[in-house]
Amino acid sequence: MIRISLSTDDLERLQVADVPDFGYELALGGAQLAYRTSDRRLTAWKLEVARGWNPDHSRLFDLYTSLYIPAFFDQVACAAPSGIDPESPSATAHLRDLARSSALTPFTRELADGRSGAVSTLNHILATFRTTALDPYRRRITSAVATASADAKVRAALGGIDDMLNSLHPSIRWDGRRLRLNTNVEAEESLEGRPLILQPTALATRIMFDPLADSVTVIYPAAPGVITRDPELHAPAPALESLLGTTRAAALVAVVRTPAVTTGRLAATLGVSAAAASRHASVLRESGLIATVRNGQTVHHAPTRLGTDLVHGAGLS
Repeated sequence: MIRISLSTDDLERLQVADVPDFGYELALGGAQLAYRTSDRRLTAWKLEVARGWNPDHSRLFDLYTSLYIPAFFDQVACAAPSGIDPESPSATAHLRDLARSSALTPFTRELADGRSGAVSTLNHILATFRTTALDPYRRRITSAVATASADAKVRAALGGIDDMLNSLHPSIRWDGRRLRLNTNVEAEESLEGRPLILQPTALATRIMFDPLADSVTVIYPAAPGVITRDPELHAPAPALESLLGTTRAAALVAVVRTPAVTTGRLAATLGVSAAAASRHASVLRESGLIATVRNGQTVHHAPTRLGTDLVHGAGLS
């Protein structure tokens, strides 16, 4: 069990993340395969990933033990991915932990030595794993994390910090002085001025503790909800139609599906006149859901982040 002493100042700095950390998601996705865990929420996800799994990529599992999960996949998992940095603090700390537990394999030993061939191999494995295990599920994962975060914040508003901390997960308990994490590690921890970040994670089935130089993160499962592939974006969701109206919702979906769509093309897609399409676009633009750019006599429309999130969020259940 890990015990973290929290002062009043620590509680004031406490954060509940409302967006995913896709590095953790990718690492914990690997854990589901490495440990062959069973969780009904992830059954469909595991079946989909297994269909595209290359047995030659099983060297990824050399990075996992019952105590240690790699936490340095963030650069591979981000929206504009690059490669891992084997000399980053999180990577070197993980490989050092593997060495201390006598869990280094020939592959992870080469990683620890910075061998370019091993680094290139791991980058290739992670890039392939990301395209099958993470990318088709990003909106679902984002929705699950946002929902878990909102639930925690509502509990904090209604019942206070004590109620919120004791409702996160059965393996997390708060006694008013110390946060107790039911893990395989026995330790007493102090934040020493670092903020504590509570990170809901869709692909987690157990809690994790990740102390860094500038923050301390507690990862916990973002439950409930089955993780399935993101829905295809064809027609507006009923919830979006109720919010915006049928035609205007269709207009927003059309702009999200085809960034830089022209007013004429938008009109043809909606089956309305160019003047009507322009009016719908004006309302969406004034609402902050799309942006409009004129190029000579042609007007192009593109979604804002808010508009994109609204369309994708309305399509998730």
